[in-house]
Amino acid sequence: MKPTKSQWVAAGLLFVLALGLLAAGVWGFVLRGQPQTAEAMLRMRNYAVLRTAAGAIVNEIYLQAKLDARAYARAQKFSRNQITVYMDEQGELARKAAEEKYYNTRGIDRSELSAAVESFEHSLSGYARLEAAEKAAYAEVWREQQAALAAEGVSEEAAGAEGEAISEDAMMASAVQKVDYSGFVPSAELNALAESLTPAYDAMYGALEAALPDLEPEMKDKLRDPLIMVVRGGESGFNTEYDSYAVTGAQGAFEGAEKTRMIVTRQAANLIMLALGALIAALTVLYYRPLKRSLGMPRLVITAFFILLCILAALYNINVAGMFSTVLWRTGMYGVLALAMLPGIQAGISLNMGMTVGIIAGLISTLVALEHNMSSWGAFFFSVIGGILLAVPIGLLYGKLLNRLKGSEMTVSTYVGFSVVSLFCIAWMLLPFKNPKLTWALGSGLRTMHNMGDSFGQLLDRFLAFDVLGVHVPTGLLLFFLLCCFIMWLFSRSRTGIAMTAAGANHRFAEAAGVNVNNMRIIGTTISTVIAAVGIIVYSQSFGFMQLYNGPKQMGFVAASAILIGGATVTRAKVSHVIIGTFLFQGVLALGIQVANAAIAEGGLSEVMRILISNGIILYALTQSGGEGRG
Repeated sequence: MKPTKSQWVAAGLLFVLALGLLAAGVWGFVLRGQPQTAEAMLRMRNYAVLRTAAGAIVNEIYLQAKLDARAYARAQKFSRNQITVYMDEQGELARKAAEEKYYNTRGIDRSELSAAVESFEHSLSGYARLEAAEKAAYAEVWREQQAALAAEGVSEEAAGAEGEAISEDAMMASAVQKVDYSGFVPSAELNALAESLTPAYDAMYGALEAALPDLEPEMKDKLRDPLIMVVRGGESGFNTEYDSYAVTGAQGAFEGAEKTRMIVTRQAANLIMLALGALIAALTVLYYRPLKRSLGMPRLVITAFFILLCILAALYNINVAGMFSTVLWRTGMYGVLALAMLPGIQAGISLNMGMTVGIIAGLISTLVALEHNMSSWGAFFFSVIGGILLAVPIGLLYGKLLNRLKGSEMTVSTYVGFSVVSLFCIAWMLLPFKNPKLTWALGSGLRTMHNMGDSFGQLLDRFLAFDVLGVHVPTGLLLFFLLCCFIMWLFSRSRTGIAMTAAGANHRFAEAAGVNVNNMRIIGTTISTVIAAVGIIVYSQSFGFMQLYNGPKQMGFVAASAILIGGATVTRAKVSHVIIGTFLFQGVLALGIQVANAAIAEGGLSEVMRILISNGIILYALTQSGGEGRG
């Protein structure tokens, strides 16, 4: 169907907008290499230094005004609430007056200050590099310690007071994103470099005192760290340097066309991302109907939302390349678990929410490997083969159960999955594992989480891994996922696979063609159970920890969300739905959390957003359970 006139107009406007944004972005990147931009950044740096020092004066005036106001209010016998209100009022009045006086630095001669700042920056560069290296080493040790504490169930904040396993989001939040440097101890070499900074800092502070006569000598020590943070901005890239100056209000160094030029230079990458978004929007508007017909509305909406999140991530200065690394990692980590939904749907048992019975089999085989201190590829293949051998009889029994309860498979499988997880919460306390790495230090039973680092943790992730354009590609992990998908694709085209798909699509037709529908349902359930056992092993090695007790409870919902968002329905699914759905679901989840935390100042929405996005897609799945979707 040809596009309508309104589609052509809207697409044309978006295309023109895309060209304009692209031209502005390219111009911004060209400006970064111009001498005038380098000179403007130096002025911005000097302005930021002055603003930081002036801010200390303003803060002192503000605090003194509040002290004077409190003394006056007490003398006048104000009430406690009146004292608080009066102090705040007088403090704010004093702050505004001080800002008007000291933040207006345009008439100050900055030639002497510029030379002093340049000298201090030169002395600071060596110190900054060594400090960054030492803090990076400290952070790595700190993260390992936090991960070990979480795995041993020591951290109640991470693991929960009731011993529930933590999610990978909670693990990353506690062990990656927020490093506590309170225990960092600088080396003797770093301390020596810090001492060598003193003469250069004193010279710069003297230049500041000349520029701001009200700057008191007592402020020198207080201002040292803030000024170091401003001056060392030049050690980073253009954007980081610009932002470190801008946070002090240093954009005031520019006016008119120069201000516009510097904003365009700073936002060059974001402008190109917006141009890409506008181009994609133009093509979507132009080819909306063919896209809707080929992809289906759910996938079209989710894909558009994913692209929007990528653009917003760039606008919020989120590392998009780093986020794509996370998306690829999560795709490989969850992919095999999502694949476990495929045979169940093809066989006609709908979404196999009871895949957790297979997950338990994979966990048991992995525990046996850890019990005997197995490691590397031997431990991985032992766990996979052991999980398959355990999952086959379990899947056969589970399939026979579902055959006796036809028509209620989703309800029964969900009940079975939750029941098995609850049952094994008791079993994990009774099974005869003796390795002290697995059991509680006090009492009996297995711990909630187990560190895979000493066995085969991230074995697949590191295999043939490489970086490209800032994106880390876990080659081994993705190859294993795609290998599993390829094997399932080959099986779907075998005689048994075709019969199983036919039995799931139309059991009456299949029976008339001589297919034993019950056997096909058992085969599909068994394969789903086996893939789930392998999937949890892949997930655990990639995550770096194996989770017991309530850890597997939600795995079925995550897998169902992924395959459904890829275009599958509860009656029809293909391998492509697994691959596309896992990538989109994990992409929306990872980027959505980061963008939401960046958009809302308070942050801390990781778990809330994870639940909202995941459960929202599950709700979509339930709305599809009564009819056919688009394949």
